[in-house]
Parts: sequence; C-alpha cells; structure tokens
Amino acid sequence: MIRLKQLNNLTNTQPTQSATNQVRSNNHQHLRAWWFVFLRASIFSLLFVHLGLKANNNEAYDWLLRMQESSQSLNYEISFVVVNGNKADPWRWFHGLVNEHEVEVLTALNGPGQQLIRKNQVITYLQPEQPAYSIKDTITDGPLPEIIRANIEQIGLSYDFHLVGKSRVAGLPARLVRIIAKDNLRYNYWLWLHEETGLLLKSAIVSEEGEALEQLQVSNIQVFNEPSEILTEVEKAELPEAVMIKNSAPMQNMNWQIGWVPPGFEPVKVDRHFLYGTNKELVDYVMLSDGVVWFSIYLRQMKSGESVKPVAFNSGANSYLTQQIQQAEVTVIGKIPAETAQRVVNAISWKE
Repeated sequence: MIRLKQLNNLTNTQPTQSATNQVRSNNHQHLRAWWFVFLRASIFSLLFVHLGLKANNNEAYDWLLRMQESSQSLNYEISFVVVNGNKADPWRWFHGLVNEHEVEVLTALNGPGQQLIRKNQVITYLQPEQPAYSIKDTITDGPLPEIIRANIEQIGLSYDFHLVGKSRVAGLPARLVRIIAKDNLRYNYWLWLHEETGLLLKSAIVSEEGEALEQLQVSNIQVFNEPSEILTEVEKAELPEAVMIKNSAPMQNMNWQIGWVPPGFEPVKVDRHFLYGTNKELVDYVMLSDGVVWFSIYLRQMKSGESVKPVAFNSGANSYLTQQIQQAEVTVIGKIPAETAQRVVNAISWKE
C-alpha cells in the first residue's frame, strides 16, 4: 500500500514553472537546430541539382557541336530511311572533303530518282523531266535535319538541350540528346549520335505528348579516310550556276504582313514567282526558320469572284493549312503544330 501511494503521488505531481520553461527552451533550441539543418540541406540540394542540370546542358551542347563538326568534315556513306506517317522513304548519303571543298550527294532510292548535290554553300536539285537548278543557301529542302548546319546558340533561345543517356542504334553505341521546346508552339526533337564519330544515327520529331511524328533511322554507316569516287566526279562536274533567292523580294515590298510568328522564327527566304506550270499567276513565298525547323507561307491573289474552301490536315509532323483571307489564298506548310499554323494565318493582314 505504501508503494502504491508513493506511485500515485509521483504521478499526480505537477512540474514547477522553472522546469516547464526549461523544457520549452530546449524544445525551441532543438527546433531551430533541426530547421537550420533542413534549410542548409535544401540549399545544397537545389544547388547540386542546378549545377547538375547546367553540366548536363553543357554536355548536350558539346555533343551537338561535335555532330555538326563530324557531319561537315568526315568522309562517309550513310543509308537511312525517313518515316513520316505511313510513308517511308529510303535515301543514300555520300559526304566528303574533295580538294578542301565540302561535297555531298543525297539520292532518293524510291520514286523517279531525286538528287541533291552540295558543293560548299551551293545546292543543286536534280529531278527527272525538270531542268536542274542551283541555289546558294545553307538550308536544304531535303531529308536531313536542319540542325546539322544551324547556329546552336541561336537555337538555345527557343529550346533546352538535355543529354539523356546511352543507347544503341543500328548496332552502334549512341548518345541521346533531347532538344526540348521552351513553349508548346513547336515540336521537340530527339537526336541519337554515334559515340565514336558524333554522326547522326537517328532523329525523331516528338509532340508535346511524347508521340514520334517523324523519324530518320540510319541502317548502315561507313566512314573512310578518303572521299568516295562519286564525290570526286561531282566536284569536277559543271553544275548550273547558282542563284541567290534569299530575300529576292523583301517583305517590306509586299502589300501584306505577318503579324505573329512563334518566338525565334525569322524569315530566311522571301520570294515572288510564278506558280509552277503557269506564267500568269504570281505567288508570294516566305520561309521562316528557328534553326531547328522551317515552315513556309504562300500567298496568292485571287481573281474577282473566285473563292477557296479551307483545307487543313496533318501528315506525320507536317501541317498543311489553306484558307481564304479577303481576296487571297493563304497556305502554310511545315513541321509545326496545326494550332501554330492557324495562329500564323490568323495574324496575316494587309498594309494600309
């Protein structure tokens, strides 16, 4: 009974005021110490992540520069296929340096036999039943990604670069670089680069939802010490004289204007010419590029009483949109989302 009474007394005893204050003080000190440790750990964690992302971006940037250097300086032969929607087009790509001149030949293996020839900055287009012509420009209307020759720093204004990891393409070790748009006005691009040479092995145009809309897949690649005999013959061949069509009809001379384009897109070609197969109907043509992709705008003045029904559809990564604006037929074609193409068309107006 005594023990039980003593136990009850101990249980019912109330702490003194000084003891309570001491406990509270100790709790506050522990809380402050814990919060300081947590805050310091959070700062270091954020700093580590930031530095990690920055290092990753720098590595991806370096890989893109390496891809460009290799693509323009090595001697190689590459077979690849471009898959766009339900269509697959095989190509063969010869590239090399001949007498210190960059020479390449791209040949379509299906269809009538389209060829593109590059000698430094001069591009020659060869198509059956059409006269050959040459232009002096850096942008090729062909199957290769534009980023192979684009300004990487300029691209960085509209895209982020991420080095993701290692992979294998066509049996070869590759590094995956993702080029992610900073807005939803354009697509993302994934590039698989050969670990040993930096050459492009695969590319994909990817929607915001992660769907691959268009792909380029290399099936065979050979790198040589000397350029191919085909390139040696091409370097000696007499090709049509190059013409400069860039800004041959400056935008300020047009009676219409483009009120909006996605940030980063700039006119790289402006032209006014007759429609193919006619010598009477003029069409205004503007090509805009952000360094990764391009799209084109065609504007044709319609005849009195003529009307055009709107047409809009997508094929893989390509958007096609035709719409009548007042008495003009406006068409937008390119590798941009349909919503972006519509905004571009809606922003076209006539100068007062």
